[in-house]
Amino acid sequence: MLKYDAGQREWTNWLVRETCFDPNHQGKAEAIFSLGNGYMGLRSATDERYVGQIRNWFVAGTFNKFHENEVTELPNVADVTELQILINGETFSLEKGETRHYSRELNLKTGELTRDIVWESPKGGTFQLQFKRFVSLSNLHVVASKVSIKPLDCEADVQIVSGINGQWTNSGAQHFTEGEKRIFDKTYIQMTSTTTESGIDFVTHTVHQWSLDGSRLEPELRQTMGRRKVGIEAKVNVPMGSCLEMEKISSVHTSRDLIYGKRDYSLDFMRNAALSEFKQEASKGYDQLFYESANVWENTWSAYNIEIDSASGYDQLAIRFAIYHLVIMTPAHDNRMGIGAKGLSGEGYKGHSFWDTEIFILPFFIYSNPVVARSLLEYRYQGLEGARRKARENGFEGAMYPWEAGWIEDGEVTPVWGDVDIVTGEQTKIWSGFIEQHITADIAYAVWHYVQSTGDLEFMEQYGYEIIFDTATFWASRLEWDEEADRYHINQVVGPDEYKEHVDNNAFTNHMAHFNMQLAIQYYEKLQQERPDLLQHLENKLNLAAAREQWNKLHQLYLPEPNNLGIIPQDDTYLGKKIIDLTPYKNQTKVASIFSDYNLDQVGEMQISKQADIMMLFFLLENKFEPAVKRANYDYYEPKTLHDSSLSLSTHSILASDFGDRKLAYDLFLRATEIDLGPNMHSSDAGIHSASLAGVWKCVVMGFAGVRMLDGQLHLNPKLPESWNKLKFPLYWHNHRLLITLTPEDVLIEADTEESISLHVLGQKVNVHQRIQIKM
Repeated sequence: MLKYDAGQREWTNWLVRETCFDPNHQGKAEAIFSLGNGYMGLRSATDERYVGQIRNWFVAGTFNKFHENEVTELPNVADVTELQILINGETFSLEKGETRHYSRELNLKTGELTRDIVWESPKGGTFQLQFKRFVSLSNLHVVASKVSIKPLDCEADVQIVSGINGQWTNSGAQHFTEGEKRIFDKTYIQMTSTTTESGIDFVTHTVHQWSLDGSRLEPELRQTMGRRKVGIEAKVNVPMGSCLEMEKISSVHTSRDLIYGKRDYSLDFMRNAALSEFKQEASKGYDQLFYESANVWENTWSAYNIEIDSASGYDQLAIRFAIYHLVIMTPAHDNRMGIGAKGLSGEGYKGHSFWDTEIFILPFFIYSNPVVARSLLEYRYQGLEGARRKARENGFEGAMYPWEAGWIEDGEVTPVWGDVDIVTGEQTKIWSGFIEQHITADIAYAVWHYVQSTGDLEFMEQYGYEIIFDTATFWASRLEWDEEADRYHINQVVGPDEYKEHVDNNAFTNHMAHFNMQLAIQYYEKLQQERPDLLQHLENKLNLAAAREQWNKLHQLYLPEPNNLGIIPQDDTYLGKKIIDLTPYKNQTKVASIFSDYNLDQVGEMQISKQADIMMLFFLLENKFEPAVKRANYDYYEPKTLHDSSLSLSTHSILASDFGDRKLAYDLFLRATEIDLGPNMHSSDAGIHSASLAGVWKCVVMGFAGVRMLDGQLHLNPKLPESWNKLKFPLYWHNHRLLITLTPEDVLIEADTEESISLHVLGQKVNVHQRIQIKM
């Protein structure tokens, strides 16, 4: 059970609490309580071990391939969180004895996870235990934990087994060769290991510090070492009413860290440097390390926090929960790394990046922290060679971005085989890596979105033009001429609706490809007039003169348009497919329940959509379509959409806001927040849903506040939910920070500059000189 109103006073709407422990529902809390800092992500398994538990510790960008027949994934780093605790000879476990009190809560404001327990041992005796843990936002390499044990009605002989355990795998795949293990001065524990294929070195450290009733303690220790394991066993006698405390400080460094990316790198050099840094950090102790991390969190929230005055405090908690995870999943420290679809909270999707980043997550950073947004786009620039390789391998020109991306040099890393086909009993082939190609245009769109909103021309000159030109060249080579129709088509694709494979002329794909080529032509002509020197440089690199001729094919590209009922066909055959009653599946408690009754081929022959497809087109290219057309298509497609993708609800919520349907928009917003934060105790087993959490932010800022970038201009068209009294949020526009406060009565915009900032509010152009207040 999750409790959403646990916080009081200064912690109001900052705490998410688990009120009881259920060994059958461990995955939910492990994922949503995950800790991180963008460099690493730590899944929040309990300190003590249970069947069904999943311990994950990932370091961003450290991809490895277990076998040539598999794809790369983030390897599960040697674990430092597990403790075996024996009290008077009985192993501490919530499956034994009686749990008189239980509470585990994540403090979103400070990034600390706390678990409080009063446990009665089956051998007798009652004990109060507290576990604390955080991943430092101050030093990206540091993890710290603390356990305290207090016997309430007896004395206790406490034994704790702890250390570094490299026996954990990725669901059976062991990504590391066994390295060296050592304990320095009977204190500092070290393990080195190397990934089997990518050859990345890891150095993991941990150290323990002990106290009894606040006084330093040196317990009886036994050093242990085994296969892929190294650690200590400690024994302490604790009098009744006294409190034993153990702090465990750990760190991880890898040869992929920027600081070690030098020619003179050696494992010995990294090992010695990491140990020296670790000793210095560990000497600070848990409380000081936490203080330093919490200070960085305070600054982070000063930059990102959104204030919602609502009849339900859950709304405020939900947006903070979303922002918290956006912070801890994003490798803001290194532009060679992208964001995984599950962040760094679980093995789902193997740590790979999808279109989720550009279309869902990037807007949060464009308008909240443009420096990070640029870093994420630089990751895509560094992946251009892999995109060009994929295009060549498929017989095309230009840059064809991978559907799933890992390390910048790896190219396409989408698995080929997926879940069972309930009809044939065979594995279902995953076609996305072959024919879900709209991601190439999505990335070009994201470059345009970023530059229009930030004015970052330096980025365009160094990276942006090249991405847009080479992706347009791909689309020009991808088009297929239809002699009978006398036009170009895009055949055999998967659109955003992944329940329709091998379709021709998916509307989203065609329109986005057209946008990509049109954008390339506009920028080409702009450089001809303003920067012929830069155009010549790009010409020498990309053979632009020939490419420019090919881009003209866009004028003959078929763009699906509304029929006589105002409905845009999602693809050439969708509107002719069978319609069935989807009520049982629309009310499902488990995602994709339709595949208990049908296989993917059968679903492909019905008017059933996995997620927003046409709706996503309306959101991204909204100026191309009339409001009446959008509403007609919304009313047609939404009843046929199962929202089996976590990306879907937020898009529908934003469009409902655009239509002025505040109740529907708010209801869909709540459903989007509940994908991870809600009561379904299996919704996040494989990890949180990174794009969905960004979609929660989009519901608030782009839906309820109505923020849009249209034709290079900032627009604000608020439509607050009826239950909201105020919405206050920061927003960057062309290097200036705006603070926007919305109420049902007025709009207040405060700027950090004396320069005039132009934007459109409720359809009227206004100029902001530091501050302006507008009546609704």
